Amino acid sequence: MTNKTGSEDFYDLADRLMKEQRYDEAIDLYNKLIAMRPGDDSILLSLAWAYRDGGRKAEAMHCFEKLFEKELTQKVFTGFAFDEMVRICREEGSYEKVVELCERAVSAQPNDPALLNTLGEACIKAGRSDRAVEIFELLTRREPDSPMFFCYLGNAYIAGGIYEKADDAYEKAVKIEPSEAHTFYNKQGNAYEQACQYQRAENALKKALACYPDYPLYYSILGDILIKAGKVNEAWETYEQAIAIDYKSGDVYYNRMGHTLEQAGYTAEAIEMYEKAIAVNPQNLFYYKALIDVCVSHGLEDKAWEYYEKAKTLGLV
Repeated sequence: MTNKTGSEDFYDLADRLMKEQRYDEAIDLYNKLIAMRPGDDSILLSLAWAYRDGGRKAEAMHCFEKLFEKELTQKVFTGFAFDEMVRICREEGSYEKVVELCERAVSAQPNDPALLNTLGEACIKAGRSDRAVEIFELLTRREPDSPMFFCYLGNAYIAGGIYEKADDAYEKAVKIEPSEAHTFYNKQGNAYEQACQYQRAENALKKALACYPDYPLYYSILGDILIKAGKVNEAWETYEQAIAIDYKSGDVYYNRMGHTLEQAGYTAEAIEMYEKAIAVNPQNLFYYKALIDVCVSHGLEDKAWEYYEKAKTLGLV
């Protein structure tokens, strides 16, 4: 290692250290390379990746910010540093920072629909629905034949509590591309579910099912919504419809329903669903674990021990 003094040798060695996940050593070499070739942005980008992969996100962001400043001045926006910064901020839930980055990028590249779309989505996450509506209204005017921009506009309206306009936006998406109506209604239902508008979410999923009645996933999504709305009996009937269509995966649906019931506070019902999943597929350790965990967390140690012994008898633990 000490005999390799040329910058190319350093670079090759640093790349090899990265592949070996020896990030601190790679970082030292990249810093030496920057001292040798201070104007080489590719080395700074490699250093940023080394910091990121090594868990040193603050130092990675510092490097990416330097590169981002240069990206903003270029006629062609490469966005390498921008994309990495947005990814890190999303991982940390820092959506206000994402909005800030996107606003700067959009100021430099105002006609880039991808940047505007990223900004709009970040505004929704950051609770800035008015700005999100403004952005997606602009995009739908610019690209009136894009159904996805109307879906995003609908999401922005939902985030702002403007439900009638949200429904209108989604219907425009359906009109543009009728063959994907079920997909759009599912997206609409998801947005309403996230906004805790369960009746509206239920209505949207029923529209999706009217378009695509043989798709079991939509029944399970609708079932989850019904559980959150307190309609457990209806949810059970809906899940049964999913299982009737895809009976070979019955255990998967029972397990999913169990998780949703557990999260909604229906402990006894959740236990029943986990037991049904085990009855269908007694060799799946994860079902036993889910059942044991919910029993332990609610003081049902005897039942938890019973299923632990059953899993042990089957050689699963």
